[in-house]
Amino acid sequence: MNYNQKKWDKEKKKEWEKNADFWIKIIRKRLDPFRERVTNQAILDALKSERNLKILDAGCGEGYLCRKLAKKGHYLFGIDFSEKLIESAKNLEKKKPLGIKYFCGDFRKTDFPSSFFDAVFCHHTINEIPNPEKAFQEFSRILKRKGRLLCLFLHPCFDFEPKKLNSLKYFQKKKIKKAGYLVRGIKSPSPYFYLHLPLSEWISLLVKSGFLITNIKEPHPSFKTLKKKWWRENFRVPRFILIEAEKN
Repeated sequence: MNYNQKKWDKEKKKEWEKNADFWIKIIRKRLDPFRERVTNQAILDALKSERNLKILDAGCGEGYLCRKLAKKGHYLFGIDFSEKLIESAKNLEKKKPLGIKYFCGDFRKTDFPSSFFDAVFCHHTINEIPNPEKAFQEFSRILKRKGRLLCLFLHPCFDFEPKKLNSLKYFQKKKIKKAGYLVRGIKSPSPYFYLHLPLSEWISLLVKSGFLITNIKEPHPSFKTLKKKWWRENFRVPRFILIEAEKN
């Protein structure tokens, strides 16, 4: 199923502008247990053995991971289509400078030079667009040879509730709609939606865009943490996937 890109983008920008203040609060007060205990660390761990990299955070939001990586000595660039989130990131950069450069724009078509970055990562953003192949092609252009791409997003094998899952749904391109985010009892002002593709299609799009898959991980808390009641109830299946790739 194909989706009109302009309509999708318009709806998505509206969603993010409405939810911007919600996410700024959630992230800066460290209220989201999934980000705090699982996904943020998965990105940081994937880059922990390297130093002085030029990195693009594609869909940087209010800049949390940019700041974490800049403090480790990397050179960070952040891009996001939400004006409110980029403004918030820039304001914090002015108050506490880390040398991060932020841009409001579309990571599917940037003004960065070719072969510019050592690494690009997408943290819960590659499934926010209807045409991820366009993003992969752009990432291939702006990455140096052997440059790394990290894509972390909701695990496509578990996008559907078990009772509602069937092969007809799973193997099609689908727009998944949700009533809203709920974090620590705080509900987002706007509902949200994202793209579902079968796992094989995600991998195929990366390979077609000139990438070699180097690793696939399913980030999760420690087994000790998973034994706790809240985590048992809210992490019944793998919720996230991290695909690591290298530009050929």
